[in-house]
Amino acid sequence: MGKALAETKLFAGYGNTEMPLGSYALLMGVYGSALAGYFAWRGGRGRSAFPRMSLEDVALFGLATHKVTRILAKDFVTAPVRAPFVRFESTDRASEVTESSRGRGLRRAVGDLLSCTFCLGPWVAGALVCLHAVRPREARLVASIYALTTLSDFLHRSYEWVGQGLKRTRERAEALEVSEGSLREPEPTPTH
Repeated sequence: MGKALAETKLFAGYGNTEMPLGSYALLMGVYGSALAGYFAWRGGRGRSAFPRMSLEDVALFGLATHKVTRILAKDFVTAPVRAPFVRFESTDRASEVTESSRGRGLRRAVGDLLSCTFCLGPWVAGALVCLHAVRPREARLVASIYALTTLSDFLHRSYEWVGQGLKRTRERAEALEVSEGSLREPEPTPTH
């Protein structure tokens, strides 16, 4: 058939020939085409097609994007979406999973995308912003659910962190008492 993009003259020497550069280019094209299609669809409506986002909206949608990308890339519940493209490696903290891409070409590129929270960020943010432009109230409701979940997750993690810190402090204090107890000279008993 044809050479892999990484093996062509333009990309020769870039690095690993297993890297699916052509498939990455295809995914970037899909993303760019989706945005261009949205702009073409909404562009004829003037300024109302692209409403300005307030600072509060940016924070809300930022938190929502964070949570949705973690759910898509790391959650057990969304494993059926990722399973054709990734291999399960291990269970991580907070009931998240660690996975690695499998296959070659487009399958591997999609696996790389679906298992990377940073890679999914622009896709999720783009979808939320486009939804906000079309249905702002509904978009804020959906974003609020995920933003509140993000805040809840941080509180759960903080609670765990404080609990683990208290446990370590108690263990160190007990170990110190034991070690100091063996070094102390016995206190003389008072005589009357």
